[in-house]
Amino acid sequence: MCVRIPIHKCCVSAKAPHLVLSLAMTQRKQALQLNALIDRLLTSPEPQHRQQLAHLVTDASVNSLAERIRRRATRLGKLRHGDQRQLLQMRDELILAVYAALSPAGWCCGWSDGAVFTLHTHRQAGIGGLLMDGTGAVIARISERIGEADAFSAELAATTAITDLAIARQQLRLWLFCDNSGLVRLWCEQRNDPRLEPLRQRVEKLDKFALRAIPRLHNQPANALARMAVKGKSSTR
Repeated sequence: MCVRIPIHKCCVSAKAPHLVLSLAMTQRKQALQLNALIDRLLTSPEPQHRQQLAHLVTDASVNSLAERIRRRATRLGKLRHGDQRQLLQMRDELILAVYAALSPAGWCCGWSDGAVFTLHTHRQAGIGGLLMDGTGAVIARISERIGEADAFSAELAATTAITDLAIARQQLRLWLFCDNSGLVRLWCEQRNDPRLEPLRQRVEKLDKFALRAIPRLHNQPANALARMAVKGKSSTR
């Protein structure tokens, strides 16, 4: 499944400057309200606030909303002193929740990533990812070193591994996010490419499958697991 994001254009007549000003003021007020909601979720999360945020998610807005969360967390981090781990954890949880809100009811969501490093003149790769059920609970994580591989092969191996996790846990409707737009484009446009055979074999065992690209900075939990695997701390749980 390839998801296309519609682009909407809004034109305001140059003959109505008061409308332009009114629109700008409304947008500014909405932005301030959204920032306040995100800051509350990052510092003192409440279930009702997370529900408010989820209601704002649309196919067209999800990337910008996730990016706003990331930037607000960065700003709060600069204003705070001491340990930032809890803030960063909340940032990642919120970004995951925002993207998960896109998936249809009854689907699980996965995030995957591959990491490649040169160690002692040899290129080593790791894969990482996590699986979230329809209730928003993370039900599986993977962090595994796969040996020598290029970046594309590592990304493909990560998506295949997360698909395997979904099948093993009887989660047969999978909405999978990765930050390799080339892989997603290949799946959408040239699904019969021989390189995709391992993924095609897994997808045949699913009832529904969608693969979607997200920005690299919005895929930090999966990336951290992939990087950890390269450092020799592989695990699946």
